[in-house]
Amino acid sequence: MNPFKKIFLLFAFLFLYLLVNISTGDEQGQHSMHGDTKIAPSARNGEGPVINEYVIPTPYSHPFGIVVDSKDNIWFTAQVTNKIVKFDPVNQTFKEYQIPSTASIPKSNWKYSPTEKTPPKEVYDVSLGSPGAIIIDKNDKLWFVEQIGNKIGSFEPSTEKFVEYDIPTPQSSPNDLALDSEGNVWFIEWNSGKIGKLDFKIKKVVEYDLKSSSHPAGIAVDEEDNIWISDVAMNEIGRFNPKTKTYKVFPIVTPLSRPGKILIDNSKNIWFPQLHSHKVTMLVPSTGMMSEAVLPGYNSVPQSIIFDKTGRLWYIDDMMNKIGYFEPHSASFHDFDIPTINSQPMNMAIDSKGDIWFTENERGANKIGQLVISSVPEIHEAHKHEHSEGDKRYAEEMQKSAVGGKVPLWVYISGILLIVVVVISALVFVKKKAV
Repeated sequence: MNPFKKIFLLFAFLFLYLLVNISTGDEQGQHSMHGDTKIAPSARNGEGPVINEYVIPTPYSHPFGIVVDSKDNIWFTAQVTNKIVKFDPVNQTFKEYQIPSTASIPKSNWKYSPTEKTPPKEVYDVSLGSPGAIIIDKNDKLWFVEQIGNKIGSFEPSTEKFVEYDIPTPQSSPNDLALDSEGNVWFIEWNSGKIGKLDFKIKKVVEYDLKSSSHPAGIAVDEEDNIWISDVAMNEIGRFNPKTKTYKVFPIVTPLSRPGKILIDNSKNIWFPQLHSHKVTMLVPSTGMMSEAVLPGYNSVPQSIIFDKTGRLWYIDDMMNKIGYFEPHSASFHDFDIPTINSQPMNMAIDSKGDIWFTENERGANKIGQLVISSVPEIHEAHKHEHSEGDKRYAEEMQKSAVGGKVPLWVYISGILLIVVVVISALVFVKKKAV
């Protein structure tokens, strides 16, 4: 072979070697900057927590929103039967309350059958009811939205009395609601791109326009009474200041993420699930920075989130039929199967003992569930990831040289010197051979 061809091949080999070292150095730099995320496997049989399920007496009720009162009674909305339901965990009894404006809606016991698909002879044009999200105030008074009825409703358990408030914009489809420090009720209007306020000082509903193409999905109020909104259509989180009537947006980097319910932690960070992109996200309002964590499961749909007393972020996965938690400190997920198959878990609440309660919205499931927090298994040592002392020292050195994932300088220098030495040696060898 021609000696110059040999030199060319040798040079090519060394060049590829240098590229591999650069790539490795880059990966190590990224690794040390971002740390490791450990995803624990789903709990196997016998290793999961205790999950109790309670069947709702009225069939096909579609339980949706859920809250816990000061006495640890469980309250939830039944979308199809248009009721507010109370569950007493001690006696394991249900009591249902019919929403007044829906009392005249005709009832039907028709059940879909894969063989007998004939619907009822009577077809009704129903435009009332469908209670969805529900919240509870400091006096144990319940507030809820009527998505089809286009109302905000309240229920006083002590008197068992309802009050319903009409929303001025027709067919606005209220989707979620929250309370401010003065006890005013704020809500979002999915169809109209507005937020509304049930103002008790002026005794009327006040509405504020967002954007013409907005579809707000979740709402929360912070300590300063700023209103936080997740906007599905605009793919952003918004902050409305009621005092200045100004609206600031925080775009979500992940496209078509479909942000859902909003939660505010003790550090004033904003948390929300991304239903389409299988993530939970934290927004730091002071900087506008967002951090995303991808859920385990190729088709996960985190419907609702809630913090427990230890700071773990619990979520329910509608598509994977699981309930799980995200540990912010270790950036790890741990999930558990819900006993009822395809239960379609929808919303969560937490009681004074720390137990997690959730609704199972699927028509046939028709249950509420309880995860006993004291039975949640500890994370095994084998599932934890900790750097050894050597790893830590190496990571520290890498952080000094790998700023933003750049390649350490020693990789470049060693590679260049190696190539220069080999090329000079090869030229000397060729010259001697020619002589």
